[in-house]
Amino acid sequence: MVPEVLQRILDEVAGQSARQELLSELEAEWASHLAEVRQKLPGAHIEDEGGCLYLNDLSPGCRACKDGEWDCIFVTMECNLDCRFCWSPTAGDCPPRAQVLADEQKRVAEDYRQTHISGVSFSGGEAFMDVEELCGWVAWFKSSYPGEYYWVYTNGVLVTEESLARLAELGLDEIRFNAAATGYDDPAVLGSIAAAARLLPAATVEIPAIPEDSERVLSALEKWCAAGVRYLNLHELVYEPGSNSATMAGARRGGSLGDGHPFEYNPESRRLTLAVMEKVQERGLPLGVNDCSLRSKLRQIRGRRRQMAPLVKSPLERVVDGDRLERCCAYRGDEVLFFHPDQLKEMRERYPDRRILSLLRTVPLARGEPGHWVGCAQIGVKP
Repeated sequence: MVPEVLQRILDEVAGQSARQELLSELEAEWASHLAEVRQKLPGAHIEDEGGCLYLNDLSPGCRACKDGEWDCIFVTMECNLDCRFCWSPTAGDCPPRAQVLADEQKRVAEDYRQTHISGVSFSGGEAFMDVEELCGWVAWFKSSYPGEYYWVYTNGVLVTEESLARLAELGLDEIRFNAAATGYDDPAVLGSIAAAARLLPAATVEIPAIPEDSERVLSALEKWCAAGVRYLNLHELVYEPGSNSATMAGARRGGSLGDGHPFEYNPESRRLTLAVMEKVQERGLPLGVNDCSLRSKLRQIRGRRRQMAPLVKSPLERVVDGDRLERCCAYRGDEVLFFHPDQLKEMRERYPDRRILSLLRTVPLARGEPGHWVGCAQIGVKP
């Protein structure tokens, strides 16, 4: 008989096979897409087998994000819009200002001493709904960690030249406009983009690649360039459960990034990204285009786990391959003893009549999350 606590772990390990099957399907699709990219865009940059795919230049912030060396401050969870593609949850109360690593400056400083963060973003909700809070965080980071790269996400509606000037004075490196939230070429937002391009080192457009909006996106490229946009980030369209995006129309396919989180994505989304890259290349537009694909997010997740490992590792665990945690257990009947793998010899001698297992779980992507049990191997058998 296997103890209940151990049986739950074994059941989760068994369920990993279904997630891996979805992941394998995604990898196969991506390999086919890369073959087409190489044929049509010989000048595209392809790194880590497509984990990093871009045309022309890549923002330093995107580099930090793809490598998992990035943190995000959620300035507020309130927003002035209600976009159909939004990933934020629509049910229940939204959490207060939060962060992947920590939510207080003292804790942030403690965490950063144990990790390697090269980029920090400020998001929401809509970050410009609380400009004072936003500027306060930017000022603290720039004084505490002046060498990192900093950027802000916004839909652009509440952005003013005054607020941009304040952020520029504080040393913000980049601002990213979700132009899809206002129809891609809203005159007021284009004006704010142009102001950002004048005042800050980089102005970026970051949008989901919605296939039904292909014509509008392609027609907006030159307008964005005229406004001074330096980078364009296109996200593969994901339908997140419990959010506005879950009810969007469009082609759907089940997906998983191997972390136990189910979602659906639009397999036609990457066609739009490829079309954008082709037009930018054909017209010689001065625009760096980043394919922020699910394949890219796999790379990001691996990097994020490496950063989180020292922050969430139990005293009973050791880090394996950078993104997994191993512990052992000895059990007999209903009794289970968990112990560090370095104690294996001692535990086998002390409990020669118990079965011993090595258990692997993924490093959680945020504090308070348990990670997922993904491996189990028997290393001690009752004589």
